[in-house]
Amino acid sequence: MQPSRGTDASLHALKRDSEHFLSRHGNGYRASCYRPTLAQFTSMTFEEYIRVNVLGVPLPGFTLEYPFSESDDESNCNVNETADSKAFNVGQSIDKNTLEPRIRRIRSPAVNDIHSIERQSCLEHMSSAKSRINTRKNRTTARNVHPKTKLRIDPTKYSDGIAKITPPEGWWTPSYLLNNENIVDSDGIAPSRNAGPTWEEGTTLGDILIPSPIKQCISGIGGIYEFTMLELPSMTVAKYRNLAEEYKQRQVHSRSRFLSAQRPSGTGSVDDQETDEQMDELARFYWRRLGPTMEASVYGADMAGTLFREDTACGWNVAKLDTCLQLIRADRSRHADILGVTSPYLYFGMWASSFAAHVEDMNLCSINYLHAGAPKYWYSISAEDTDRFETLMASYFFDASGSCSEFMRHKRYLLSPSILNKAGITYTTQIQRAGDFIITFPGCYHFGFNTGFNVAESTNFAIPEWVPIGEKANVCLCRPDSVRIDTLRFATLLNDYEECRHEKKITYIEWAKAEDRRRRDKVTSPPHICKSATVVQSQGFVVDVYKKSSDYQTVVGNLCSSKKRKNRRTEYERRLARISGKASFVKGTAVICLLPSSLNKELKYFSGVIEKILEDNLRIHFDGESRKKDIWIPVDSKNLFLDGGSAS
Repeated sequence: MQPSRGTDASLHALKRDSEHFLSRHGNGYRASCYRPTLAQFTSMTFEEYIRVNVLGVPLPGFTLEYPFSESDDESNCNVNETADSKAFNVGQSIDKNTLEPRIRRIRSPAVNDIHSIERQSCLEHMSSAKSRINTRKNRTTARNVHPKTKLRIDPTKYSDGIAKITPPEGWWTPSYLLNNENIVDSDGIAPSRNAGPTWEEGTTLGDILIPSPIKQCISGIGGIYEFTMLELPSMTVAKYRNLAEEYKQRQVHSRSRFLSAQRPSGTGSVDDQETDEQMDELARFYWRRLGPTMEASVYGADMAGTLFREDTACGWNVAKLDTCLQLIRADRSRHADILGVTSPYLYFGMWASSFAAHVEDMNLCSINYLHAGAPKYWYSISAEDTDRFETLMASYFFDASGSCSEFMRHKRYLLSPSILNKAGITYTTQIQRAGDFIITFPGCYHFGFNTGFNVAESTNFAIPEWVPIGEKANVCLCRPDSVRIDTLRFATLLNDYEECRHEKKITYIEWAKAEDRRRRDKVTSPPHICKSATVVQSQGFVVDVYKKSSDYQTVVGNLCSSKKRKNRRTEYERRLARISGKASFVKGTAVICLLPSSLNKELKYFSGVIEKILEDNLRIHFDGESRKKDIWIPVDSKNLFLDGGSAS
């Protein structure tokens, strides 16, 4: 019996999908790029767009873009979101015979020597994926998803590690550029996408002060590098730009084929005109030159501030993203503001200034917008190779990994793509030009470098699907400023928010502020006095001291329980808490800390021991907890007491 035409089309589509998956066994390939129309860009919130289009979360009521492109244009290895792009609705019945996947062009050559088992696995995976598409047709199309609904990130999209989004024209007009008479050209157009007169001395942006530029000194050779950061005196952006241009002239234009003379007159600078192929060649030049013999570059990184100001920017203002990460503001006493996480950082780069391999704090997502200047070249490790990459890094940087298990959070270590190729580590690349967003996925390692003077803005954000990934995150305890988010408490807040949003429409930040007011209104005693505390005039006061481990178990039991039941009362011990000066807190001293519990942020006393002292901060290890749960507390905190022993 002859197969039907529809069956042939379905088999053809499956074959093309499988070929794409097999080609991705190459070590490096270009990550996805999205080019939405203005209508698509404004019809969804920022979080909805990231979840649905970029990470493939099947939210009911939204149209999903198929993740591959069959564009013949080698310079656009991306997913083009156009009005006539093939998409499907989650609640819509799909004709399997008409579903034609679009295959993305891969720059790196595919690996020909692939075992038949791997081929069969890919075919089974694609068959399962198409089956999942058809099973979604009976889902509800309501936008408000009940919090109990389990939604997952699409593994195919997640494997890219990063994605580029090129916003449409008209999504945002930088008001600070238009208001500056010195930087508007003869046609009245502000040059927001180049590093021209906008950043000269005497302009609003050129006079911005970079407080702590970092000189990046490199050690190592043969693709294995370690950075030593030296802090330099402050300088203005205009001065930094001149430094960057002189540096690139010495390092690139005078030593490589990338000469301005190669370009026709009047076509602009090298930075503005590089094609993807030229950028790839420039990246190879970067890795050949990188090493201790190269003059150290300077990076104006981690400067608090924003260039979006109060503009809404269609909801894509990096300083005002309304994502579920804003829920931590409900506990304002602990999360008033986390620089670079809930607030943005500015980054001023020059040629060869680099950001080493790392994941974001607490495995969060991040967004990076390039305001102006030369492109950034990005690399990301595929999610499936994360464990192997960590093992590889630990083997090359043995001393660092021995002293800190989270040594890569120090952002000082880097391996070249040639090392990754030899180890069989799969990675993606992407070129971010001025006006582009780069989204890094939760828990995915990324690194890269700047190709010339540029200005970028970045911050972290979260989506509901981040929670299980954040639970697996470890915290570097070498420094007291390491970011820690209580994921159990966050899950509780997220569940409460979803229940509230199911009844009425409310943003994350609005709900967090309301929850913070409600919680503070319930507090009737000073923050350093517990309701159960008994004051003893001469010695201190008696408090009920709990164990952190039992507090954690109570939370897990409450979150995971499927039946309503009374919570078992957590055991505690009555101990004497003494108020003392800084001199009393030394390494090995037993202390009592007043901290919010993981369940409802009710203040409780917990006992611990001082493990380390650094810059007037104490690292506290709690009784019955692993050392990964240690926290840093300022030595002058009003919530820190000496342990005076049992009250009996």
